[in-house]
Formats: sequence, structure tokens, C-alpha cells
Amino acid sequence: MERIGSLIHHGEILAIKTPSGSVVGFHARSLEVAALDPEIWNSLTATTDGTANVVAATQELEDWSRSLDPRSKSGRVEHAIRSLTINVAQVCNLACTYCAAGGDGTYGSAIKKPELDRVREQLAMLLSHVPQGERFVITFLGGEPLLVPELITTIARDARLMVAGRGIELRFDVVTNGTLVTPEIAELLTSLKAHVTVSIDGAPEDHDRARLTKSGKGSSLAVLKGLNELVKVRERLHSLTAGAVFGAHNLNVVQAYEFLADYPFDSIKFDFAAEAGDEEASREYATQVAAVADLAWQRGGEHELRRLAVFNHLFHALDDQVRIENHCLAGKSHLQLDTEGRFTVCQWFVGQKKKRSAATS
Repeated sequence: MERIGSLIHHGEILAIKTPSGSVVGFHARSLEVAALDPEIWNSLTATTDGTANVVAATQELEDWSRSLDPRSKSGRVEHAIRSLTINVAQVCNLACTYCAAGGDGTYGSAIKKPELDRVREQLAMLLSHVPQGERFVITFLGGEPLLVPELITTIARDARLMVAGRGIELRFDVVTNGTLVTPEIAELLTSLKAHVTVSIDGAPEDHDRARLTKSGKGSSLAVLKGLNELVKVRERLHSLTAGAVFGAHNLNVVQAYEFLADYPFDSIKFDFAAEAGDEEASREYATQVAAVADLAWQRGGEHELRRLAVFNHLFHALDDQVRIENHCLAGKSHLQLDTEGRFTVCQWFVGQKKKRSAATS
């Protein structure tokens, strides 16, 4: 048994004492949640001397720890590619200071966009292995993918033709900085019924510190203009997500949430851009995410808390009683295709020869 502040780990059970004094138990394997008698907490925190009253008080908890709800399921993912991210434009119109794609969207590659025939061939190969009734996700990424809207349209059309009559569900995701969204682009995205993620780091004063144009100016005005076009067609998109990136360059997580929460985003996704020696920044980020959770709960209870992607992921695991048993899906169910027509297991590895060969072998 291990105590961690107001948490106690006992077998498969995590007991949590709330500030109000109530005690909640969480079964780590069954993903069940239950209210516990406060006397159990008192017994667990007492000296474990083997006396009858301590044993009696914890026996029920011990029985629960050893049980396994037959409705709970393993979340282990086997090797079966069900999603592909395509770098349709390995260049960008911005120059974000923390860019994972080399600062200019290129990942170090001189090839600005992929050869369409090769993309068709590789996509057809992957889709041929998808069984009837399953779903396949195609994500369009950059650089900035909306630099080549015609390529997105063509690939999506070809993919639909490849699965026609096979009972396969296609999902299209687009990750964009938002600066190129016009009414025409917004209509293109609605035609895909796309899941659209707009990269925006919060209020303009925070966003503009790192998300810069090529001339070194802030990009927030252009992003918000594009976002407003997406809001106009929101009902015809599948979903609209805000993607904010934090790190030593920007730790104003609470302020970002307060700004983004007023927009009709289905989801607000926070990421941390880690650099060497960022331990202090990482701790501050975690502290602020916890503060955001409190604000979200006050704002709209569970519904608002579920708008935060990191918590919604956990809610779904609890709802479905599916254990999370994969650190990452890279290479298991997901691949990345760069503009040179080479597969890697993740966008973080694009341009790395060792990672590239491992994915294609």
C-alpha cells in the first residue's frame, strides 16, 4: 500500500479523498468507479497492525481489488494500419519558433508536395488491407496543407473511389494554421465533412509570440479571420478543434483556455513542446492544466470538461471500460507519408533516415 497525498493505492484500487471528505475508489483494471465508506479510508491510513478492525474494514476493498468486471475490455492495439497522415505540403506560410517541421514546414526536404500517382499507389495498398465495416482515417498535414487545396480534394476523391462498395468508413482530418481559410476553402472542408483542427495558442498577445509570419509579424489576425469562416460553416463540418502548443516559450495555459472556451470548438487540445532542460516548464504546464480543469468544471461541469481533449480521452476510457494499454499508436495502427513518398511511424520522425527505413522494412 502506497500513500500519495490524498491518494492511496491498495492492490488494483486507487482510493481518492476529496476536499469535502468523501472517498471515491477507482479499479485500475475494470475501470469501475464507486463511492467508498470513509471508514475504509481511516482504516487504510491507520497503522497496519493486523488488528481485527483494520482487517474487517479493508476486506471488502480487497475483494473488489481481486475482482474483474467482465464488461471491461483490453485496449491493446494490434498491428493493423487504420490511419495515415499525408504531408500534402511540406512547406508553410508561417515561421513558428517552435515548429517541429524545421521552422519552415519542410522537415529539411526540398520537395514541396508529393507526387500524386505515388500517393494513390500507397493509399490503395493500405486501404486494400482494411476489412469491411472498419474505419480508415486520412489526415492532411503540412507544412500548411491548405497551400494545396486541390491536392486534398483529389486525394479524398480517389480514396472514396477506392473503398466504394466495400462498407469502409473514411474519415478526413485537416490540421491547419487557419490563415488561408477563405469562404471557398471552408466549403471545400465541408464537402469532406472534415474534422478540422486550427492551430491557435490562445489570445493574440500569446499566440503572436511564437506563431509568426515569414516577415516576423504575428499571425493572430489572419488566424482569427480564418476561424470565423469555419465558425460560419461549423454545422457542416464533422468537428472543429483548437490545437494549442505550450512550452518554455508560452505557459499561459489558463489564459489560453479562457480565450478559446468562448469559441464553438468541439474540442480544445493542449500539447507541450518539450525541449531539453524543460523540467520546470513541464511542471508549470501540468499545474496550469489542473487549474484549467477546475475552471472548465465551474464553467459547465462534465460537458465542458469533456471539451478538453486530454480529459475527454480518459472519460471515453471510463465510459467504455477500455483499458489504455498502448503508449502510442505510431507504427501499430498509424503511419505518416512525407512528400518524398516515404513512410515513417510518426510526424516527429519525418526526415530521419533511421526511422524512415524502420517504417518501410
